[in-house]
Amino acid sequence: MLCVTGASGVGKTFAAHAVLAGHPAHRSCVLSLPSRPTPADLRTAFHDALHLPGPPPDDPGVCDAAVLDALAAGPQTVVVDEAHQLSLAALEYLRYLYDSLPDGLCTVLIAGEKSESVLRDTPMLGTRAALWCEIRPLDADLVPLAARRLHPLWRQASGAQLRHLDGHFAHGRLRRWALLTHQARRIRSTAPAACRRWIEQLAARVDDGSIG
Repeated sequence: MLCVTGASGVGKTFAAHAVLAGHPAHRSCVLSLPSRPTPADLRTAFHDALHLPGPPPDDPGVCDAAVLDALAAGPQTVVVDEAHQLSLAALEYLRYLYDSLPDGLCTVLIAGEKSESVLRDTPMLGTRAALWCEIRPLDADLVPLAARRLHPLWRQASGAQLRHLDGHFAHGRLRRWALLTHQARRIRSTAPAACRRWIEQLAARVDDGSIG
């Protein structure tokens, strides 16, 4: 098991999906869960994510057998976002699946920075979590490179301009850079202009707080 933690908006979920996308031969099982999921919610989520036929069986034992058969059919990486919302019963269900498979179950648990202690205090993870990975906001000197890889329009901006936008708004957080990119594209589409002008317009919106 791998536990990924970090502050809100730094790109934890994006990073997990990007790594999985880079290894298409290794199948991923991304669970879509409601808030505070129960073991029954996990069974339904596994049934859907594994593309099992028909609706989930009402009998938990039958459902578990189908889920385990599908997981045992080949390498799978299970991704659980907002893992700190899992109840002890839900975490125990993941432990049951992990222990029921000969090679265990590769599981990525994603949780917010302030929720890391919730996972660390869970006995089940104490002996099964092989790695704890903290994703931090980007350092200022990495912002120009990251922004230009995020979207080609940032290749027109200078390093100083990108660091200004980051220092006044994004603070090294990928989610905020995605919002800046959306705003920049809107400015470019409504009033095409030279690079410096649209970046200055965007910076002005950042400085006056109109982008939130």
